[in-house]
Formats: sequence, structure tokens, C-alpha cells
Amino acid sequence: MFNPLKIFKNTKVGLALGSGGAKGVSHIAVLDYCAKKEIPISMIAGSSIGAVIGSLYAYGTLPEFTAFLKSVKSNDLFAYFDPVFPKTGLVQGRRAMELLAKFIPKSVDLEDLKLPVAIVATDFYTGKPVVFRKGNVLDAIRASISIPGIFVPVKYMDTVLVDGGVSDPLPIDVVKQMGAGIVMAVNLHPTLKIKRAIVTGNASLALKQKENSSNDIIEHVDTENLDTTTVVTQAKGWLTQVKKWIGIKSESDTKKHDNGMPNIFEIVAGTIDIMEYMNTTLMITYNKPDVLIEPDLVHIGTLDFTKVDFLLNEGYAACLRVEKDIKRKVLRWI
Repeated sequence: MFNPLKIFKNTKVGLALGSGGAKGVSHIAVLDYCAKKEIPISMIAGSSIGAVIGSLYAYGTLPEFTAFLKSVKSNDLFAYFDPVFPKTGLVQGRRAMELLAKFIPKSVDLEDLKLPVAIVATDFYTGKPVVFRKGNVLDAIRASISIPGIFVPVKYMDTVLVDGGVSDPLPIDVVKQMGAGIVMAVNLHPTLKIKRAIVTGNASLALKQKENSSNDIIEHVDTENLDTTTVVTQAKGWLTQVKKWIGIKSESDTKKHDNGMPNIFEIVAGTIDIMEYMNTTLMITYNKPDVLIEPDLVHIGTLDFTKVDFLLNEGYAACLRVEKDIKRKVLRWI
């Protein structure tokens, strides 16, 4: 039915895709839901994995990337990690970018995408978000996925860039600045109670504790001065160690491991998750989206890309859980 109030409202739909590592595979299902409901996405802002999925969608190769994720085996994933001496990070990131280059050519700029995409990174020295709206897509993504302590950071002019989730894990503010009148946001971060349950290995407790759970100056830049070719020496045996750190343990394995103490990778990833949870909570409190989609991914690790089907199913289910909001705040206006 025609809604006469449409003529007075900005009906451009913007999508904010949050950070969260492998949990971000659920972003794919959200985009699939929007396609099935014929919700026209006019612009996307993404941090970290949100930048990856948003860029693939806007370039048009997200279906191929999804098929790749479904086909890849757990052990094959480690071929895309290039471990280094841990001076600035455990993983160089070059191989991961070579993988993405199979889906987004190295020559593609943000201006070439089918719809506007903003990619968020973080200035290591100021802590402020750095938003890429133009320039090379892959270079911007590489900066946005630089998880501190895991991926080597990226040099940019006279500063250093790290993961966008550090400063703006759910870029609602960015997509509003892009001109969105209706904002849908996908939050991948659990509550702190859930995080503690995960670290102590009690997955059952974590699920029982599930709860539905400050804007800085943002610098808008391009990727012309990004340096992603830092030369570092690979160390023998690091790949094996990274496999151990990245590996997802069962509850019984965790109890056997150091009396339930997290390993170094879990500490780094867990600390980032806590920080991003706090920042996301503030963002949602003071800069509310029209629709907030929150997949229940409490037991998915930062680099656990092996549960693709579950991630996709839960991402779609999360949309269904807020379908009343989507009908009332999105579908009636488009």
C-alpha cells in the first residue's frame, strides 16, 4: 500500500556491518535476507570483516566468495596465514589479501564499486577512526582488518593503522554521514558475561547468559599513501604455533589446558572483543540504528571460519527475530 509520508522522508537504506572476525560471515545472510525482501541497500559502512563482506557485495562477487568459504577445509585455511617474527604482529596478511584479490581485483577502487562503501580503520596514535571513501579497495580492507597483535599494522603517511573495530566496531555514525535515512546495523559482539564464560570454557553457561543486549572526530581519507608491503622475515615453526593458537577448543579441552587459562591468542582476541563490545554498546546507546540485528554467535572464535553453514543460518535467523522492526521501520518506507 502506498505510504504518502514517503515523500517527506529520506528512504535511502544504509547498512552498518560490524567487526567480529569469523562471526562476520553472518553478514552474508543479512544481505541475502535484504535481497529476498527486496530491500534496496544504498550504501554500506563496514569495520574489519564488515568491510570485507560489504566490499565483496558492492563489487558483485559475494556469491563466489561464499561458495569458496563453504568449500574450503579447516586445514586449508592456514595456507592463507603468513606468520612472521612477532615484532608488530603474528601474521603478515599478504596471503589473505592475495585470496581476496581473487574476488576483488587489485586495480579496483572504492569509486568503482556498484554502491558507496566506507571502510573504517583506526589511527594507532590518536585512536580515532579513519574512514576510506575513495582509493584502492584492497588496501583499505588490509588496514581495516589489522587486528592488533595478530595482523601486522599498515603504514599510512606519517601514522600507523590498525583494525577499524578498535575505534568504531559498528559504524552507524559513518553510514548516517554517508546519507542514509534508514539504518540497519549488524552487531556481532556478545555481552561481557558471555565473554567470561567462553574464556573459562563453559559454553553451556555462555549460552544461558545470553542477553539481548561518543562520537570521535572521523578523518575521511583515501588509500593513496597506504604501505602494505612491509618486508618481514618468516620464522620456521610459527605456522604450527599459529595453528595451535587459532584452533578452537572444546569445553573439555579447555579444562585440560593450563587449568582453563586462555592462551596468548585467546587473550589478544578476547581483549579486542571486550573493547569492541564496550564501544559498540556506547554506539548503540547514543547513535541508535532503526533496526539492530544481533546474531547469537557466542561460541564462534575470531578466526573460526569453519562453521560457515551455522553462521549463515544464524545470520538469517537474527533477521527473522527482528522482522517486525524491519517491516515497520524499513519495508513500509521503501
